[in-house]
Amino acid sequence: MRTSAWVIVAVIAILVAGVFCAGCSDEGAKPGDVTATATVTSAGTTSGALYAEGDIVRNPTSSLSTGLLIIGYDAATDMYERATIFPFSDGRWGYRIDSKTSKISRASIEKVYTEKVGTATVSSVQIGAPTITTVPPTTTKATTAPTATETTASTTAPKIDDIDPFIGTAGTTVKVTDLKGRNFVSGATVQLTKTGETSIDATDVSVSSATKITCKFVLPLSTEPGQWNVVVTNPDKQSFTSANLFTIYKGTGATATATATSTSTTTAAATITISMLTPSDQFIGGIATDQKIDITGTNLSAGKKATLTQGSTIINSKSYDMVSYDARVIMPIPAGAPTGYYKITILDSSNNVLGSKENAFQIL
Repeated sequence: MRTSAWVIVAVIAILVAGVFCAGCSDEGAKPGDVTATATVTSAGTTSGALYAEGDIVRNPTSSLSTGLLIIGYDAATDMYERATIFPFSDGRWGYRIDSKTSKISRASIEKVYTEKVGTATVSSVQIGAPTITTVPPTTTKATTAPTATETTASTTAPKIDDIDPFIGTAGTTVKVTDLKGRNFVSGATVQLTKTGETSIDATDVSVSSATKITCKFVLPLSTEPGQWNVVVTNPDKQSFTSANLFTIYKGTGATATATATSTSTTTAAATITISMLTPSDQFIGGIATDQKIDITGTNLSAGKKATLTQGSTIINSKSYDMVSYDARVIMPIPAGAPTGYYKITILDSSNNVLGSKENAFQIL
C-alpha cells in the first residue's frame, strides 16, 4: 500500500509540473515570434525595374524643368520606354509636346533620373498645350414697358481650339492663318498675354466665320521668350484664354540685307536662328544610338546638314529634313561620346555655316 501511494504522488507531481511549464510557455509567447515551424519571407523585394508605367522622374542635378514620363519597361531588353513631359504653368505635371518616345537602358535611367516627382496615367497625359476658360457666360437684366418684367439674355462665350502657326520669334511678324475655335463674333480682338509681360495685340484681325480668325502678331525684339496665352474677346466682352498655346523664341536681331548697284540688286542669304532642340538631352549609357532631334528656329529650310560639337568631338548628322516648321535631323551618337553640353551648327551643301547655338544639346 505504501508503494502504491508513492506512485500516485509521483504521477500527480509530474502532471502539475507539466501544466506549469505549459503555462509559462504560453505566457512568454509574443505576436510575431518565429517558431520552429514558421517560415520567414522577405516581402516587398523585387529585382528588375525601379520605376513603373506612369512614373515621372527627374535628374535632380539638372537645371531643366522637364521630366521623363515612363511609358513602360521591357524586361526582355531591360530597357525603359520614355517621353519628355513638361510641367504646367502652376507647376503641376504635365503635358507632352508630341507623341514621340524613345528607349533607354534601365541602368542608365535609374543611375541619373533618381528623383520620382509624380505619377500619371500615360493615356491621360495631354499631347499639346492645355486650354482654360477664364470668363464664363454672363447674364443681363432687361425691363420692357409698359409692364415691369425680368428677362435673362445670354450669349455663348468664344472658345479657342488651336492656332496655326503656334510659334514665332521675337523681332518678326507672325501671320496667323487659322485661329480655330467656336462662337467668334465680328469685331473680336486677339491678344498674346504672359504674366508680368506687356500684352501683344493682334493686328489685321479678320473673323472669317464663327470658327476661324486670321490675324498678325508683331513681336518686338525685346519680347520675353517662352509660352504665351492666346486670348479672344468678343464685342460683348466675353472672352476665352488658351493657356501656353503660343511659343515665342528669343530673336537675334539679324535681318536680311540688300545691296543696290547700278545694274543689279543682291540679297544676302537669310541667317538661320536656332531657338530650341527637342529633345535637348539624351542619356546614352554607353550605347551607340541614332538620336532624332527636332530643331525649332527660323529659315531652317536653308540648311542641308547639322553637327554637334564639343571640343574635338564632332558628330555629323545622317539626315536633315523639314517637318512642318521644324528641321529634323538624325544624329549618330557614338557609345563613347563625351558627356556634357554640345553646340549645334547648321550648314549648307557647301559646308558654309548658316547658324549655330551654344549649349543646345546635352549628352548624359
